[in-house]
Amino acid sequence: MTDREREGWIVVGAIFVTMFFIWGAINSGSVFFVPVLKYFGWSRAKLSIVFSIGWVTGGAAAPVIGWLADRVSARQLMIAGAAATGVGWCVLSRADGFPAFLALNGIFGVSVGLATGIPSTLMITSWFHQRRGLALGIAFSGSTLGGAAMTMVSSYAIAFRGWRFGYALLGTPILLLSVPLLIWLARGNPESTIAAGKRSAMASNSTVAVELPGLEIRKALVNRSFWLISLALLLGGLSVGMAPHYVAYLIGLGYSAAFAAGVVSLYLIVTTAGTLLGGPLADRLGARSAMFVSYLLAALGMLGMLLARFIPALGLNIVAGGFAGGALSVQMPLITIESLGLKRLGSLLGITSVFFTLGAATGPIIAGRIFDVTTSYTIAISTFLVILLMCSAAILGCQPLAPAEKKTSELRSVAVGEE
Repeated sequence: MTDREREGWIVVGAIFVTMFFIWGAINSGSVFFVPVLKYFGWSRAKLSIVFSIGWVTGGAAAPVIGWLADRVSARQLMIAGAAATGVGWCVLSRADGFPAFLALNGIFGVSVGLATGIPSTLMITSWFHQRRGLALGIAFSGSTLGGAAMTMVSSYAIAFRGWRFGYALLGTPILLLSVPLLIWLARGNPESTIAAGKRSAMASNSTVAVELPGLEIRKALVNRSFWLISLALLLGGLSVGMAPHYVAYLIGLGYSAAFAAGVVSLYLIVTTAGTLLGGPLADRLGARSAMFVSYLLAALGMLGMLLARFIPALGLNIVAGGFAGGALSVQMPLITIESLGLKRLGSLLGITSVFFTLGAATGPIIAGRIFDVTTSYTIAISTFLVILLMCSAAILGCQPLAPAEKKTSELRSVAVGEE
């Protein structure tokens, strides 16, 4: 193993830990739904707005984050985001009222995006080429493993001392472990953004200028694959609308709160398997084919959720839905690379993620409103099932980056080198 490969895996490990605690806290949110609902007496639609506002602010900030990540240190963005997230959870534990909950969850949308998401994706894709999917899978598996662990920790914390104590507990390891680790990584390792990767490659061969293959933003915006990816992200975001309602839904079916929390943890463990295997699957089959299969599995999992009063169907929801959720989180940046290239990856991820966050912000509110009107989640789940089938159709229409575009990049590199 070369020094660069060793440093690359250190980066993966640091991002894994960051994902574990930051997204672990976010993914444990469903166990807070019922306690907070009972404490404040809000409607489910109103509380869903609190859980969804982060998607709105995160989506609005994503293009800016992507632009910054293409041009400045991704690690510095991650340090700032992690620190703000840790402090935010601690402050949320003392919040008392809807405006405070709404504002703090809105801040999470931006801070979590800075700490993970686009900056971490760019760091990993700049370090790895042959095993890019595997590296992304290992790093991103921290989010679901963290969710599995922090869901149980939060459940016990709420039972022991209430939801305020649970929120404070989520912020503590971020401040004590994740932030110091990222600070150490920033001091101990060289820059590894895509721009730094280009500089390194050019320094190693002064006669050939390196230009990453891919589309400029202007060309990407008129490319069919860009809009199909964006459509799949929008619809896929809508389909996660049951996430904050999941524990409440299972309790409504007659399961205990402790059992429901255990189901969430098990679901996230299976999601971890999907995160680890989804990347290598895309490396082998291609991102388009892999995502098509993953969306079909997600639809099968949604069918299991619809029939979750039966244990075998609940098992189907956990296995199929959980695996697909993890696989898709890794495969989405890979299909962007496959269809649109690396040249403006940060900016493109920032733009396309707006569509996902718009859907993810709307889905929980729709599900909550449907429940408030019908006292059932059946219509919402059935709608999300159909939406996932539409996602698979959209992804199937995506095309790889045109060979002519790759050839143009190569010719430019040679021409610049001859000059």
